[in-house]
Amino acid sequence: MSATYDLVIIGGGASGISTALHVHAVAPHTKMIVLEAKRYPREKICAGGIGARAFRKLERIGVTVECPMVTLNAVALRIGGEMLVSREPRLGVVVRRVEFDHAFAKQAIARGIEVRDGCPVTAITIQDEQVRVETEGGDSFTARAIVGADGVGGIVRRATGFARGELRAQVVELDTEEHPGDQPRDTIVFDFTVRDLHGYAWDFPTIVGGKPLVCRGAYVIHNLGPDSPKARIEHYLAERGLPLSRYKLKQFAERGWQPGAPIARPRVLLVGEAAGIDIATGEGIAQAIEYGYVAGPYLARAVERGDFGFSDWTSHVHGRHLGWQLRVRHACYRAFFSERRDSLERMLPKMQSLFKLGVQDFAGRPLSKLAIVRGAGQYLAALARERMRE
Repeated sequence: MSATYDLVIIGGGASGISTALHVHAVAPHTKMIVLEAKRYPREKICAGGIGARAFRKLERIGVTVECPMVTLNAVALRIGGEMLVSREPRLGVVVRRVEFDHAFAKQAIARGIEVRDGCPVTAITIQDEQVRVETEGGDSFTARAIVGADGVGGIVRRATGFARGELRAQVVELDTEEHPGDQPRDTIVFDFTVRDLHGYAWDFPTIVGGKPLVCRGAYVIHNLGPDSPKARIEHYLAERGLPLSRYKLKQFAERGWQPGAPIARPRVLLVGEAAGIDIATGEGIAQAIEYGYVAGPYLARAVERGDFGFSDWTSHVHGRHLGWQLRVRHACYRAFFSERRDSLERMLPKMQSLFKLGVQDFAGRPLSKLAIVRGAGQYLAALARERMRE
């Protein structure tokens, strides 16, 4: 079978479905299809944290995703020998991707968007006036443009000539029972106490089959050879009296956004992890949804004008909150995992206002100018103390 579309979106996860929904909200007559390689509900290994800002974006187009969720009211950092906690009511949730992605796809289908699962793409051919997409089942699709929303290992980047990218992270996770030393169940924890690690360990409250558990994991930027994520999580669990052999270990990779790296070419536009997410924290779902929020109107205009060069997609992303956030977090990654780490670990506990600003941004709350000034003041004061120390 062969069919022709304005857009073929390859990948039916958070970024692909968000893009389809936001295109449809602006231009409901756009002819498009979402191709998902696996059958829903399909497992997607992910800690499952979603900042509430993502839901605020979806609310604007009348989309509500209904699946089991743990409501979050606090973020905690273990760093520099201290535990920093910032509380913000309903700042986000933790979900299981096997449930969330399926429920999200149903929202697109309910709006008349064609979503085809169990349809892995095997070949992509870019031609002068169109793109040809072929699938494992023998079906082919012709599109005026395609959207790569198929993540780290997806075919779009490989088949259309994008570089592999340097910023990668290896991640392992597992689900355990609660431990007496855990924070309250409305709190997500990022643990930076291992000083030589480019990354962190985490504890996220979760629900598996209706049972309250804790998703624990280790996030390691780049593969550090013998210092593997598996070794890190094994040590992390052992400190809590939880032997690794008791649990099912899941592993996956992530791609970080890189300044200056191309995220589009004629008739091909990348979103979500295919384009790159925040490498500092690995936060993916909310940013994937936000990619769709930015891409939807942009693609609708491209279809209307018949202009699929996408030469300004990178600058378009940079001009939105998503681009600002990616640049800020990339700068934080470069600063923190450098020779300045010791100083920053001493400074961070003295910058509670700046920490709270980050949590509020995660939650999608408006950032007041007074709070920004206060945070900047705390940073300058902490920096001055560090210079005096030197």
